[in-house]
Formats: sequence, C-alpha cells, structure tokens
Amino acid sequence: MNKLFTFLILVLLSATSCKKKQADILSKIAKNTQQINSKLKEYTLKQADDIVSEDHGVVMGYYRDDEAKKLSTQHFGTKSRRFTDYYFDNGMLIYVYSEEYVYNKPNTYTEEVARAANDSDWYDDKKTIMEVNKYYFDDNKLIKWTGPGSSDVPVNIAEFTQREPTILAQALIALKQLDAQ
Repeated sequence: MNKLFTFLILVLLSATSCKKKQADILSKIAKNTQQINSKLKEYTLKQADDIVSEDHGVVMGYYRDDEAKKLSTQHFGTKSRRFTDYYFDNGMLIYVYSEEYVYNKPNTYTEEVARAANDSDWYDDKKTIMEVNKYYFDDNKLIKWTGPGSSDVPVNIAEFTQREPTILAQALIALKQLDAQ
C-alpha cells in the first residue's frame, strides 16, 4: 500500500511539472513574440510574391542579419483572405498566428451574377466570418493549438498531429521564396 501511495505521488508530481513546463514555454513564446514585434523596425525586410499559393499572395520576412525572426503571409482568394504570421527564435518556429476571413459566397459572385442565376444570396463582406488559429511550438514540435472560438484543440486527435507538418512546410516554403530574392 505504501509503494502504491508513493507511486501515485510521483505520477502526480510529474504531471504537475509537465504542465508547469508548458506554461513556462508559453510564457517564453509570448515574451519572444512581443520582443520581435517591438523590434521590427530594426530588422531587414524582404518581400516576395507567393508563387506557390493558389491564391494571390505576398510573403514578407523580417530578418536580423541572416536569421528570420518573423514571416508574414497574405493570401487573397475568391472564397477567403488569410493573414499568417510565423515567429522564429534561433532558427526554430515558435508561434504561428493565422486569421482567415471566410466569405459567405465567392467574392466574384456579385449581386448581378446572383440575380441572373435567380439567387437571392450573393457575396456580402458583412457576412464574412473571421477564424483565428494560434499554434505554439517547442523545438519545432506543435505543443498547443488554439482554434476558432479560442478553444484548445486536443493534442491526441489526428487533426492535431497532421497539422504540425503542414505548418512547418508552409513556413519552410515561405522562407525559401524569400531566400530566392
């Protein structure tokens, strides 16, 4: 019984220390992103057209010497527009903030087009919905994802584990496009 009690105490302590570690990591990420944003004027700005995206887009990178500190991408499609910021520390992705404005109809579906199709619903920017996603990384590993509605996405679902390589690939592609300049 005494061994079981000791084991349970150790499990509880290790679980508590893991949560504290993540809280410390998140605090450090917040501090780093705030510091990066406060120094943007000191960094070198590079800009390139995003030639990889289906939607028209632009990639901007803020560099300290040759080290990327922040990348910002903007994409303007017919069904949505998306703005994404990637933050780096010592060459590692630490945080991604993405805003996507999802249209009720494609922005090419004007009132005139809708009426010609006997439709009473057309593109209306007032009906656009903003979805915010926040991704937190530690050693290029996704550790937390806050999805639309500010709810945390569970780490043990397939969508969470599949999102990590996608985001890392998007950041790498954006970096490569700026390096080609």
